[in-house]
Amino acid sequence: MKKILLLLLASFLFINCSNSDESTDDANNPVKSSAINFKLNQIEYEQNYLMSDVNWTKNDNTTTSTNEFEITASPKVKGKTSDILEIFSLTIRTTDKVLVVNKTYNLYTKKTYYFLPLNDPSLCYKEVGLWNTDETSGTIKITSFDGKTLKGEFNISNLTNDNGFPLGYCDGTKIVEKRFNITTGTFTAIP
Repeated sequence: MKKILLLLLASFLFINCSNSDESTDDANNPVKSSAINFKLNQIEYEQNYLMSDVNWTKNDNTTTSTNEFEITASPKVKGKTSDILEIFSLTIRTTDKVLVVNKTYNLYTKKTYYFLPLNDPSLCYKEVGLWNTDETSGTIKITSFDGKTLKGEFNISNLTNDNGFPLGYCDGTKIVEKRFNITTGTFTAIP
């Protein structure tokens, strides 16, 4: 009986020690499985990991053959701290049941809205709400997809800070409409 108890105690200690080492390794070496990077009018952005990961979801439409894939992120200006929840999503509408590697899709940009921090000395405000225009367009190329991790490249042109309401003033200066382009975008998203 003593041998069985000693064997159980040794097994218990080995399992606990083993699990403890794994969590310590994870805490000391966090692995970021998702990311987003892009330029907005030449300002570099990256994922804000304090807010969320980069995720993707698939929404099946039961009434049509269209499937919608959405990549969501919370980007911040690269190298700057940000404690606001930024809003950024890329939407693909396609008849493809799964996203095809090396295929370029048009992004669905109607009713697009992004809320992003801004580091532009020529503008007075610190964050910007971006909206689509009649000329807004974008593409996304799927570079890798294993059924779970989704990777790609994207760009969007002709976003505006004007949503049809008066833009107002900031520190006595009238805010004017400005066009924004997102270029050299890359992402790695997880479900």
